[in-house]
Amino acid sequence: MTSIVGSVPSSSSVAGAAREHQERRGFTLIELLVVVAIISLLVSILLPALSSARQQARAAMCASQLRVLGQGLTIYLNYNEDVLPPGRLPNIDSCNAYAMLETRKKYRPTFLAMMSGSVGAPPFDDPKACKGEVDIHGEKGDRQNYSCRVYVCPSVPEWTDERNGSYGYNYQFLGNSRLLDESVLTSYKRWPVKINWIRRPGETVAVGDCMGTAASWAPMDRKPYGNNTRDAQRFGDEGFNLDPPRVDPEHGEMAGAPDHRTAADPRHRGRACVLWLDGHAALYTLEELGYQVNPDGSIGFEGDNTRWSGNGLDVPWTPDFTL
Repeated sequence: MTSIVGSVPSSSSVAGAAREHQERRGFTLIELLVVVAIISLLVSILLPALSSARQQARAAMCASQLRVLGQGLTIYLNYNEDVLPPGRLPNIDSCNAYAMLETRKKYRPTFLAMMSGSVGAPPFDDPKACKGEVDIHGEKGDRQNYSCRVYVCPSVPEWTDERNGSYGYNYQFLGNSRLLDESVLTSYKRWPVKINWIRRPGETVAVGDCMGTAASWAPMDRKPYGNNTRDAQRFGDEGFNLDPPRVDPEHGEMAGAPDHRTAADPRHRGRACVLWLDGHAALYTLEELGYQVNPDGSIGFEGDNTRWSGNGLDVPWTPDFTL
């Protein structure tokens, strides 16, 4: 007879197996809720830090781009007899004024497009020579979109319209090519301006983040950016023109008419990135730049132009201004 050799499990071994099974069981509902609560807490702590880091990175990239533009400005001056670029060439007719961007005509280029050959980055995929011509992206010749990101602040990547741009120029003091007399095509309001006329280049704003004519309204009344808009209440309108802190509404100049002014945009955690004429770039509050911030948050007319006039004086631009 064949016998089976073995042993019957004892009660203690059965109890141990039961305990081992219990030890291998999953989380209870309460334990899962605790884990979820801990993860949520960690996320709530980390997200602001991550957001802040992203904002800091965008601000650093913006400053880097402005320094590149500063290098391009220096090269531009060398090739143009030390004459600073105009804010934008004047509106004479549907195909004038124009400038050559490499080998192609461009209708009324802004200061950024004028400098583009020196920056080494073409601003448009398909520059157009006349106002009514339409480019490959469906944009007209006077409202083309920048195709190269160096001309667009990384914090507002959708602000690509050459008129409603993210970077504005200190045109009142450095290159206002609007005409005093439309019958005299060379009666520029303030252009050409030579760099050696600027007595304090390291203390003179050249280019900076611009919020457009929305600066004339309180923050709660400003409207979102519009690419092809001419709505003065929207962010970015006339953004390529950066008005200085102090303007003369009666005898001077502003980007918008009749009383719509632009201003620097503190889009980088309450600060605006600014390029100075000597090529350095940094972040500043509106107050540090001299702007008058009204109690409702709108930008007033009676700021301080010490850092804008080129000679260290707090004066507004008017047609009789001289350095």
